[in-house]
Amino acid sequence: MPNIKINNGTDWLRDVVNIMYNRSKERLKLAGVVVNLFHNHDEESGITISRYPLIQYQKLLTEFFVVGINEGCFALKELFAGNQSVIRISEQLHIAAKKIFESEQPTLETKHFCIYKLINWLPFSNNSFQHYMKMASLEEKIAFLEGILKNHLVRDFSQYLGLNFSSDTIHVYLTDIDSFTRSCVPLKVNNYTHDFQPFTVTFSANLILPKHICIGNGKVYGFGLLEPAP
Repeated sequence: MPNIKINNGTDWLRDVVNIMYNRSKERLKLAGVVVNLFHNHDEESGITISRYPLIQYQKLLTEFFVVGINEGCFALKELFAGNQSVIRISEQLHIAAKKIFESEQPTLETKHFCIYKLINWLPFSNNSFQHYMKMASLEEKIAFLEGILKNHLVRDFSQYLGLNFSSDTIHVYLTDIDSFTRSCVPLKVNNYTHDFQPFTVTFSANLILPKHICIGNGKVYGFGLLEPAP
């Protein structure tokens, strides 16, 4: 059974994909797949590659997804090519996999504002959390969270994908927050487990963004899942 208490409960899905990857590594290389997309570290040195993860393991309510972005989409297509609808992972585990959606929606800055929902977003580093906890007013905390979200979109998501959003022209406003007092969730980072405070927020931004991308800490495990707001 998946451990629902750590890494958003998606560790098992990542393990499944890694088993499939190890079975198919040479075939994937011959097909031109960048295989380090599956584990985000250099195969020779073992050094972690700092980038926005192009393969993400996500959960929404009771459903689990593996999502590929750009080169990650090609990698997943090749990984699942030729597999049956039910894939045998081990004697005890068989999984049923199906394609849910594929989108070629452009990601760009726009003159009008779009509204999005960000589910279980983990905004803080240890230092930024300590700074946040010292803030006295709600207004100050909201402005601080807006600044972090803008940085996640402009400096993390945009920079690594070559979108070149400008912090001078991008505007981000939080319009709703589920709670300021949710319990922390555990996230394993470099073999150490850390606790992060999650938020589910609604925000507006002058950006067109695709659904099922993740923003913030733990995005490879599906934290900070972005959806168009209803």
